[in-house]
Amino acid sequence: MIGNTLNKMEWKRQMPMSRLDTVATEKWIREENGCSESFDVQIFPGKKTDLLGLKKNIVDSIQSKQEYYKRTREQIYQPENLEKVDNCPVCGASAGLASTKANIYGAEYASCSNCTHVYVLKRPTKTAIEGFYLNDVTYAATYTDKASAESRLNTIAVPWREWTVQLFESIYGRRPKSVLDVGSGAGHFVEACRRDGIKAEGIELSESSRAFAKEIWNIELDGRDFFEAAEDYQGYEIVTFWGLLEHTPNPSKILETANSIISESNSGLVISKVPRWDSLSAAIQRIKTDTILRHLDPMGHIMCFTDESAAELYYKNDLMPTAAWYYGMDVYETFMQIGAEIDDYNVLTKTGAIQLDLQQLIDDVRFSDGLTLAGIPKRK
Repeated sequence: MIGNTLNKMEWKRQMPMSRLDTVATEKWIREENGCSESFDVQIFPGKKTDLLGLKKNIVDSIQSKQEYYKRTREQIYQPENLEKVDNCPVCGASAGLASTKANIYGAEYASCSNCTHVYVLKRPTKTAIEGFYLNDVTYAATYTDKASAESRLNTIAVPWREWTVQLFESIYGRRPKSVLDVGSGAGHFVEACRRDGIKAEGIELSESSRAFAKEIWNIELDGRDFFEAAEDYQGYEIVTFWGLLEHTPNPSKILETANSIISESNSGLVISKVPRWDSLSAAIQRIKTDTILRHLDPMGHIMCFTDESAAELYYKNDLMPTAAWYYGMDVYETFMQIGAEIDDYNVLTKTGAIQLDLQQLIDDVRFSDGLTLAGIPKRK
């Protein structure tokens, strides 16, 4: 028993010892109380991305941004802005049994004793979080830069759409008809889907991001809370979360709501892109804790997933893991931290081609900082 309430569960995988660099199918096995269930999961490694091109604004002013992130995160992680987390956001195990793994800008990240999920033991209150995302111009500027809008769409959103459509077709034998993107940012993924003839809508709380989507793409994003708006999207076939679950204190409720939406259709797919703990980025950031701009940024990510905790989150909400896509920005992150350590960012800015090739190798062996997990509903 965990915390006198939960039975210890464990996820395992059956995988080859070689040829990890190809699309393959693994068995993910969940064991609890002597019982086991297995799921066939398609594995997709890698996604080559021009990392320096996407992060140009950060590279141009990297040191000032590191100072800004350190100052603002340490300010918000003051006791008066925080609330204690009593239980693991994924499995509910007592936070008192979690083991501390890192301290970033005053945020204490700990690993769940049951499902291995990593989360901050004291997080900013809802008021503090909402105030940050709705009002922080620096954060929003990364995703609402007009000059890079089309580039971000083609480099990030189009590959997301292509993977989503390919996966849906492999499961259901046809193209998807409708997509709901939650936490849409500036609407890049919604626009990519619409250009491909798919009915697509998005939900986004940030007023500045919604304004950008309207100005650049002529898309009206829904500004309501997901839980309030969900009823109006019943029957949509796909619900996506491209970098949302790690920001919210209750990812389980979000997936439960998503499942209720797709369960109204004859098919269904829920896709979540989340940050991974078992990655090169997390490793270098546990060593270099004072110059972090992404990944274990405790204002952006109040939790970080393991493959086990992501699979358990889906399982708990009646979603069967069916595909996992591994890719990240680990080489970019590692070179940036090395540059900060030696006060010379040439190691970052002059190694673009090497970064692309090396990142692919890291993705191949599943040491990448990003996991995109897809699940289908359990039919009852």
